[in-house]
Amino acid sequence: MSVNTQTPLWPVGSLIVLTGLNLLDYLDRQLLAAVLTPIKDELHLSDEQLGTIQSAFMWGYFLSAPVFGYLGDRVPRRWLVAGGVFVWSIGTLMSGHVSALGALIFFRVFVGFGEASFGTISPGWIADLFPAARRNNAISIFYLAIPVGSALGYILGSAIAARYGWRSAFLWAGYPGLLLAFVLFLLANRTVVRRNRRVRRAYWPSQRNPVGALTWR
Repeated sequence: MSVNTQTPLWPVGSLIVLTGLNLLDYLDRQLLAAVLTPIKDELHLSDEQLGTIQSAFMWGYFLSAPVFGYLGDRVPRRWLVAGGVFVWSIGTLMSGHVSALGALIFFRVFVGFGEASFGTISPGWIADLFPAARRNNAISIFYLAIPVGSALGYILGSAIAARYGWRSAFLWAGYPGLLLAFVLFLLANRTVVRRNRRVRRAYWPSQRNPVGALTWR
């Protein structure tokens, strides 16, 4: 593990993007509940079937979260987080194109897979980005997105569904995730480059800073 104490811009930029993604994470979770009634009416679903759709996300999440927790210590985190955001955003987008119960359940499980990767690994990534004195503040900002995103899921989901239809609600929620996943990966790569440059300057010439040889994951 390594901590960036010399270049605050990139950790703060990464925190902003991760917090925005956490907001979208919880917005997507609550979005379905906001549009259940129009989905029920259009697809002619029973209450039991609606309950199955609601639980599909959690099945995908809790079955895959331990796997991503294991991978988080062995695979570069930026790949897992960016990949998870991409997967859940695709699942959200495709949820707006379904016409059958099975397809909607499948893509809600897909959303669960992606959000399990993000939710499991992001806090550890933030812990690596900030020194101990600033870490609690950073984590607090990250988790502030949970109630805000949950509320926006209901507010925006119902408003968009009422004006444009329930399918548009999923589309409006999915595209920002794809954009932020791309931005996050660019930020992560930039941080790696800057960190590696400092390692070459500080470690190899003098051998005085062995901790600096640790690189970002």
